[in-house]
Amino acid sequence: MAPVEDQLRVVGTSLPKVDAVAKVTGRTKFADDLFLPRMLHCRMLRSTTPHAEIVSIDTQRAEGHPGVVAVLVGRDLPNAYGILPVSQDEHALCLDKVRFVGDPVAAVAAIDEETAFEACELIDVEYAPLDSVADIDDALGGDDPAIHLYGDAHNVHKAIALEFGDVEAALTDADLVHEDLFFYEGSTHLPMEQHAALADYRPDDRLTLWSSSQTPHYVHRALATVLEMPASRIRVIATPNGGGFGGKSDPFNHEIVVAELSRRTGRPVKICLNREEVFYCHRGRHPTLMWIKTGFKRDGSITGMHFRSFLDGGAYGSYGVASTYYTGALQTVTYPVPAYKFEGLRVFTNKPPCGPKRGHGTPQPRFALEVHIDKVAEKLGLDPARMRLDHLVEPDSVTANYLKIGARREGAGARLWVVHLGCGVAHLLEQHAALGRAAKARSRRRRDGLLRLDRDRSGVGFGARLRGGRGARCRSFRDRRRDRRHFADAGRPRLVFESGHADDRQRRATGRGTGA
Repeated sequence: MAPVEDQLRVVGTSLPKVDAVAKVTGRTKFADDLFLPRMLHCRMLRSTTPHAEIVSIDTQRAEGHPGVVAVLVGRDLPNAYGILPVSQDEHALCLDKVRFVGDPVAAVAAIDEETAFEACELIDVEYAPLDSVADIDDALGGDDPAIHLYGDAHNVHKAIALEFGDVEAALTDADLVHEDLFFYEGSTHLPMEQHAALADYRPDDRLTLWSSSQTPHYVHRALATVLEMPASRIRVIATPNGGGFGGKSDPFNHEIVVAELSRRTGRPVKICLNREEVFYCHRGRHPTLMWIKTGFKRDGSITGMHFRSFLDGGAYGSYGVASTYYTGALQTVTYPVPAYKFEGLRVFTNKPPCGPKRGHGTPQPRFALEVHIDKVAEKLGLDPARMRLDHLVEPDSVTANYLKIGARREGAGARLWVVHLGCGVAHLLEQHAALGRAAKARSRRRRDGLLRLDRDRSGVGFGARLRGGRGARCRSFRDRRRDRRHFADAGRPRLVFESGHADDRQRRATGRGTGA
C-alpha cells in the first residue's frame, strides 16, 4: 500500500480559492447584479414611529404617479410567517400596527428606483401613536402596551428556568461565592453586500426568486405560506453571498413583497436595500443583561453556578427562542460545573429585531463568564491563565446539563501563546450538528473525468474546503472538480431541506454526505 503522503494529493497542500478569479474580475453575479427583460424596481415605505396603530393608508396618489405599475399594503399579504414555528409573528407589510422605526407598511413597483422612491413619498399613512418599549426594564415594567399578543408574559417572548443538581447546596459548600452583573450592548453584522432579491413570476404560474439569503429553504417555505402558492411551483435560488454572518438567515419581507409584485404585474421585480434599510432588517446580536453567582474552592474549581440572562429581542421573534436557550447552554462546557441553574428571559421592545449573529446567543455569556473568572482569580490570588488550565472539562465527559464533551484535540485549551508584547490563553468549543442539522450531497464522475458535486447547502465560505475534502477522498486533481450549489425547489426534490448556512457545522454535516 502506498504511503499516506502519496495517497493524499489535496490535504496538506495550498489550494486556490475556486471562486477567486470570478470575484476579483467582477464576473460573480450577486443578487443586485441580476437583470431580466422588462424588470421593475421596488421600494418600500417604512414606519417613522416606533409603536403605533395604523389608522389608514391612502395609496391613490402613488398609484397615479407616472411610471408606477403596482402598489401593495398589508391587507394584500395578510398571512404571517417567521423562521421558527413558535414565532410566526411577522408580515410582509404591517397589517394594523407598526412595531419599530423601519417596519414596512407599503411597497411600490415602478419602472425605475427613482420613480418608486417618489411614489413612496406620495403614500399617506395615519398613525395612532402608542407608548414605546425602549429596553429590558421597560418591557418588564408591565405598564406599556403589549407589542404582541402572544408570549410567556406581558411583552415577554420566552421565559426559561432549568436546574441541574442542587445549586444552593453547591454554593454553601464553596470557599468563595462571587456575584457579578454584566451588560452587553448588542451589535449588528454590516456585511459588505446589502440584502437584495429578484422575483420572476411566469405565465405558467411558477415563481423563481433569486436572493442573497443564507436560508433559501426557509424563504421557500415562507413564500408558499404567505402567497398561498403550492410549494412545487416556487423555486428559490441563493445567489453568491457578499457576507451574511447570520444577518441573512431569516425570511425577509422584501423577498415576499417582490414575489407578490411580480405575480401581480407579470413582470420581474427587483429590490436592493440601502444601507439604512439593512440596519432595519438587523437580526444582530441581542443586547443582554447577565447576572452570575458562582461558588469556588480555594484552588479555583467551581462548585456550582447560577446564571440569569435577560435578552432585548427587539420587535419580532426571529430566532429568539433558540438564542435565549443558547445564552445558558454552554457555561458548563469549558470548566467543570457540578451543579448549574439557568434562568433566561427574552423580551419584546420597539426596536429592529435581533437574531442569530455569529455565535447565536453564546458570545455574550462567554464574555461575562470569563471576566467573572478573572475577578475570582484575583480574589483567590491565582494566576487566571493557570486557574483555567488546571480546571478544564475532561474529554469524553458529560456536563451537568447533559452535553457530551468530545475528545480534546492536541494542544486545545492547553497551549499558551506568547507573541511579542502580549500573552493569553484561549479555549475552542465546536458544536457539531446543532439544532438537528441535516445535510445531503451527491457526487458523481462524468464521462470527461470531471467530478461533479451537488449539495443542498449554498454556503458562505465552506464550499472550497468541501471541494478540497472530496477531492482528497477521490484523489481528484484540483482543476477537475466542480461544485453545484443547490436551490430550494419542492418540485425538484433532489436533496433535503437544509436549516441554513453555519459554515463549520454545515461543512461537517455536508462533508459526511459527500464522504469528504
